Amino acid sequence: MKKALTIKTVVGGALASAFLSIAVGCGGGGGGYGGGGTIAPPPASPTPAMPTIHLNLFGTANGVFKDGTFGDVTGFTQQRHAQVLGLPPGTQVIITNNDSVAHTFNVFSAFPTPGPQSTATVPNGGVLGVGYQSGPIQPGNSTGVLTVTNTTGDLFIICGIHYISNGMRDGMIVQVGATPGPQATPAPAPSGMCKGYGC
Repeated sequence: MKKALTIKTVVGGALASAFLSIAVGCGGGGGGYGGGGTIAPPPASPTPAMPTIHLNLFGTANGVFKDGTFGDVTGFTQQRHAQVLGLPPGTQVIITNNDSVAHTFNVFSAFPTPGPQSTATVPNGGVLGVGYQSGPIQPGNSTGVLTVTNTTGDLFIICGIHYISNGMRDGMIVQVGATPGPQATPAPAPSGMCKGYGC
């Protein structure tokens, strides 16, 4: 009887130990595949790149785009060559000067006539809408993050330095689902002559 009790105790203890090992191995914080360590979280979704408006009047490949609403536009793009800008309301953007000289980004409800050559800084509460003026953006520099106005419609953009002298102006369409317009197709510059963004 004593021998039978000892066998039951040993076998029972071994079984209990085995079940405990299995339970611990299947619990949280244990192995996963390939042994110890924690299970890696799923990869994060990539953050979409923030739209950037590029300023570049004097890169010879920027070109001029003839638009039915805004006329001849040049010096501003969301891609590579001159184009009408298109952004949904509330979009966060930055403006980058890819040129070799300073430019401004001044926003109006219509093209000013004859056009103030203003280099004043009017941050407009960080809203890219009527009344916003970047002030001079030096070559290679960018604005902070701006939020496109929630007021839909057409906006008229000028460079306060080069509007009269060089016709540096553009239009921006603010609408749900808006995208940039077609790009200018400038004549190719002689080899080695084009420098800067848009080449």
